[in-house]
Amino acid sequence: MYLDIPRIAIAGIKSKVGKTMVSIGIMRALRNRGYSVQPFKVGPDFIDPGFHYFATGRKSRNIDSFMMDSYSILETFQRNSKDADIAVIEGKTGLFDSHDAVEEEGSTAHVCKILKAPVMLVADVERMSRTAAAMIYGYKVFDRDVDIKGVILNKIGNPRHAERVKMAVEKLTGVKVFGTIPRENIDMPYRHLGLVPAHEKEYEILFDKLARVVEKYIDVDSLIEIAYKAERMEMVEPNPIFNQRESMVRMGVLMDKPFSFYYQDNLDAFSCGGFEIVYVDSLKDRKIPEVDFLYIGGGFPEVFAEELEKNSAIREQIYEFCDSGKPVYAECGGLMYLGESIITENGEYEMVGFLPFKTEMNRRFHALGYTVYESLRDTIISRRGDVLKGHEFHYSRLIPLGDIEFAFRVLRGRGINGYDGIVKNSTLACYQHLNVLSYPDFVKNIFENVNID
Repeated sequence: MYLDIPRIAIAGIKSKVGKTMVSIGIMRALRNRGYSVQPFKVGPDFIDPGFHYFATGRKSRNIDSFMMDSYSILETFQRNSKDADIAVIEGKTGLFDSHDAVEEEGSTAHVCKILKAPVMLVADVERMSRTAAAMIYGYKVFDRDVDIKGVILNKIGNPRHAERVKMAVEKLTGVKVFGTIPRENIDMPYRHLGLVPAHEKEYEILFDKLARVVEKYIDVDSLIEIAYKAERMEMVEPNPIFNQRESMVRMGVLMDKPFSFYYQDNLDAFSCGGFEIVYVDSLKDRKIPEVDFLYIGGGFPEVFAEELEKNSAIREQIYEFCDSGKPVYAECGGLMYLGESIITENGEYEMVGFLPFKTEMNRRFHALGYTVYESLRDTIISRRGDVLKGHEFHYSRLIPLGDIEFAFRVLRGRGINGYDGIVKNSTLACYQHLNVLSYPDFVKNIFENVNID
C-alpha cells in the first residue's frame, strides 16, 4: 500500500544561512493559511523542534539516519503525518553534511532520499552574484538522487542584486529560484548550544513576522504545489513500541526552563508503554509527586543554576528519591543537576548532590557529535553487550570528587574520559542523549526495572 503525504524539506547549503528562520516562517505561513502542518527536524537537535511546535501547534519529531534505520524514519514520519495536511522537514547543517567526511548517513540528503521528499535549498548569497550559480550547480549534481526542486536566496542586498543572482542561478544551473529574501532586521536569539529554546520567551510576534516575510518574498503557492506532488511512499508497518498498553507506572519528567531536551518519540513511547507521565517543574515545585521512575532530560541547568540552588526543597526530594533505590535516568543537563554543584563564570551553585562530581562550564564546547556506546553491564536502560547510538553536545567538564562507576564504554564520541553512564543505586546519568528509535528496548528495559507496589 502506498501513501500520499504532501511534504517538503528545507535544507541549507551550510549552517547559519537562515534555514531555521525560513523553515519556521513557512510553517507559520502555512498554518496561518489554515493548513495543519506536521514539522520534522533532521538530526538530534532539541531546540528547533521547540520552535516548530510553537509555529505549528503540533509536536515536531527528530529524524536522523545515523541514529535510526530507514524503517524507523519512515514509520515515525508516517505515524505523525497521517492526520496533517502537509509536512515540513527542516534539515540540519549543510544538505550533504553527515556523520563523517564520506558516508551519507546522518545527512539531510540521506533522510530526504529515504522519505522521497522534494528539497528546497536555502542559500546565503550575500556579496555574490554569478558565483552563487557555481555553488548551486554543485549541489544539483553532487547527488542526483536528491530531488532538489529549487532554491531560496537569502541575505539579498537590494532589488538589483536579487535580479542578478536569480538570473545567474536560473540561466546557468537550470535550478528555479522560489524566493529572494533581503537582509531583514530579525533577531533569532542564540546562546552557546544554539537558539534560545522557544518556551523561554513569547515568540508569537516573531513567528508571525517571519510568516509575513515568507509570504512577501517566497512563492508559497509553488512550495505547496511541490509538496502535494511529492512521490507516493510505501506504507510501513506500525512500530510495536507505540502500541498502547495500560498505564501501570507513574513516571516523573522534569519539564521546565532548565530541562526541556526530550525527544518527542521518547515521551510518546513511554506514554504508550505503560507509563503515566507526571511533569515536574524544578524551579517552582517544592516536592515530587508520587512516582515510580524519574526522567531528567537535558537543557540549560547552568543558565538557571542560581534558581535551581534556591529551590532546595525539590533538590532534597530528588536526592531522597535517588537514594531510595527507585530508578532515575538523567541525560546531560540532568547529569549535571544530580552532581554536587555547577561552576559557571558567575560562581558555584549547589545541585542535588547525589553523584560524586562537580561540573564546570567552559567557553568552548567540550563534546559535540554522534556517540556509540557499549553497555559494560546491565543497567536500567540496557543489557550488557548492547550497543547504543546517540548524541552529545555540552560545554561542561566533569570534575570527580570520589570513585565513579561507569556503565558504558565509548566506542565513538567523548563521554567522560572514554566512558559514560555514571551508576549509583538505580540511578543512571549520561552525557549521551538517547532516542528510543535508535534503541527500541529503552522503554521496555526501564519498565522491567520498576518495582510496582
